[in-house]
Amino acid sequence: MCEANTSGERWTNERGFTLIGLMVGSGLSLVLIAMLVTVFQSQKESFILQNELNKMQANGRAAVNYITRGVQNSGFNVVRGTRFLAASDHYLTSVFDEDNDGVIEADEVFTYALSNSTGASTETFTISPFFDMDSDGAISSAETRDYSIGLTLGTPDFNLYMIKPNVGDSGSERSKLAEHIDNLIIRYYDKNDDPLPSGVTVDADGRPVPPYTLASSDMNDIRRLEIEVLVKSPNQDPRDEYLDSGAYTTGSAATVGGTTTYSDRHHRLTFESNASPRNLVMAPYGIMSIAASPNPVECPDDTTTVTATLLDSEGAAVGSGLTVNFNASDGTVGASSSTTNGSGEASTTLSYDWAAPNASITLSANSLITVGGSDFPVFNAIPVSFESGDGILTDNFDDGDSAGWTELGSVNWNVASQKYKTASNGSGQSLNGCASWQDYVAQVDLMRNGSLGLNEYAGLVLRYQDTTHQYQARILCLACAGNPAGHVYVLQLILLDTTESIMSMLGFTGTVLDQAVVVVTSGDYYTIKASVEGDALKAKIWLATDPEPASWDLEVTDSTYTEGKVGLMTTKNVMNFDNVSVNPITP
Repeated sequence: MCEANTSGERWTNERGFTLIGLMVGSGLSLVLIAMLVTVFQSQKESFILQNELNKMQANGRAAVNYITRGVQNSGFNVVRGTRFLAASDHYLTSVFDEDNDGVIEADEVFTYALSNSTGASTETFTISPFFDMDSDGAISSAETRDYSIGLTLGTPDFNLYMIKPNVGDSGSERSKLAEHIDNLIIRYYDKNDDPLPSGVTVDADGRPVPPYTLASSDMNDIRRLEIEVLVKSPNQDPRDEYLDSGAYTTGSAATVGGTTTYSDRHHRLTFESNASPRNLVMAPYGIMSIAASPNPVECPDDTTTVTATLLDSEGAAVGSGLTVNFNASDGTVGASSSTTNGSGEASTTLSYDWAAPNASITLSANSLITVGGSDFPVFNAIPVSFESGDGILTDNFDDGDSAGWTELGSVNWNVASQKYKTASNGSGQSLNGCASWQDYVAQVDLMRNGSLGLNEYAGLVLRYQDTTHQYQARILCLACAGNPAGHVYVLQLILLDTTESIMSMLGFTGTVLDQAVVVVTSGDYYTIKASVEGDALKAKIWLATDPEPASWDLEVTDSTYTEGKVGLMTTKNVMNFDNVSVNPITP
């Protein structure tokens, strides 16, 4: 039973909390709770930040690794076309036999490109790959198609896409390799480590400054690439005080949409890589090197000797008996396979028919090296250049000699006063160029010292086969007696197709395909210009000091000859030739 205290005195055994104690305890509890909340919030932010950094790492590594892999494998088992088909500061197309079945298929043409995920295309480029369209295990020269690839470059962020051509049509399929890419810069260098394309602006460190696009003629020159990928976190840092700011490289893809700087709470990391096509460097099981001599090949030569050298992983020659297979993107390979000698060398030849005045041909070779009982493929490819200059031929004889000209007949040829001259002691021709030249425009300035004699002529030789088979564009005197003012000249296109010796042929020898009366005055230079394109033959003549007339004087068709050298020709008269030029007609 409880007893009430009615005396007013304090009990000595009284227990409980004072108000102050309760307040202190509550305060400590609040501090503890605040500390726990702070720790929890900090751990949450750290977790979020680490997750964002992990995503950045994954995207950056994926972007760099995919492009690096495409570069290193490029060209493997490529027998038509080149290892790279398109290249710029923000996209690259490479070709390689990924499944090593010996033939390129549509899904082995890889384009790595930066683009926004949505929006209309702001940029397009075209690739023309060769691949096995009919699945017969081989690639013919007709198995190619143009593919137009569109990219959308607005403002960051971008995705990195892998784009592959369709087999049955000119469309393509793209898949996303990495996302949240803020910028991509791919830089290219040749075998001398000079930046590509030639003439590109470089920074203080000698690196190419975007924007730039490599021409098709640059593809075979690529030997090293620098890949720089700027990746940003998918989400912003939760901390209000965090700020990341900077500037994008001027001219790079990130600036195409007008954005030049960034300032936000996203995190950013830069990933970099250097890559070169494999087998241009040492492989762990061996290396193949290829050399062509001569390289470049200059007209009138049309063949080069190609030597592949196989070395093992120690750098020693592999010895004799290994088979090396050779392929070329154009031209004719002499022996498609050859075995190595005791020095590990195998040789073949590469010839070109000069169908175009200049060509860069990819010459590749592959073999198998046995290591530890297993066969490992080795591969290499080099560009071989066939060059005739910007035009096929120019000669103004200012150098004082007739180097490069082959003189035929009894006439005396000589260079004097920076002119190519003939004496009046005979007839003759002087030839230049390649026997396989096909479509071209040739012209020459010529002047007769005095009038031509009856049925004498001078002019150009076109598509020369031999001394009795050729075309001629020439002026001929039909009536040359008496006062020179009354002489009659004609411009002729001639087909020479006979077994007689050219040196005994005068006047109307050969078939006149077309002719027209023209005015020729002794002592003045006249320009004769002729065109051979397919079966179309054209010619015109004008006073050299006058503007070139727009129309042709003669136009005919004849399919007797499709290719041949060019030359100058004259019959028994003193003739001056100057300013010879021959330029290709390209489609």
